[in-house]
Amino acid sequence: MIRRTLRHLEVFRSAKTIVCYVSLPYEVETWRLIEQMLEDRKRVVVPVVRGERLQLSELRQPADLAPGAFGVWEPLPRARRFVSPQDVDLVVVPGLAFDRAGHRLGHGHGYFDRLLARLPRPTQTVGLCFAFQLLDRLPHQPHDQTVHTVLSA
Repeated sequence: MIRRTLRHLEVFRSAKTIVCYVSLPYEVETWRLIEQMLEDRKRVVVPVVRGERLQLSELRQPADLAPGAFGVWEPLPRARRFVSPQDVDLVVVPGLAFDRAGHRLGHGHGYFDRLLARLPRPTQTVGLCFAFQLLDRLPHQPHDQTVHTVLSA
């Protein structure tokens, strides 16, 4: 359902290069979304943990993924093709919780906040969460980055 809602958003349909997190078991599932984007000939980009930052790597096929830092799936070193944040049209963002203003609660390492802060202004962001993770209000800090849209399943 959430995948269908996302795919019908104009910002998704018009995006050519999309960053998407590769879901862990407790997150909104994105593996099928990634496969569909590849079938639709979207340029799929996934995060790679490098030091204190997330780098972005194009993904050509799900078979190129393996568990990396923190157990997060990322492209194998031989399959990495790094992409500049300047080339991204849309970012699909995970979170432990979101509020209606677009604030998010991540895992506390700040990786996605630092990535979102590096995006050029017109880049759109969409957070995916389960209904129980969508709250009226979350505490936030000045350095926390918000998402433009939150979709809940």
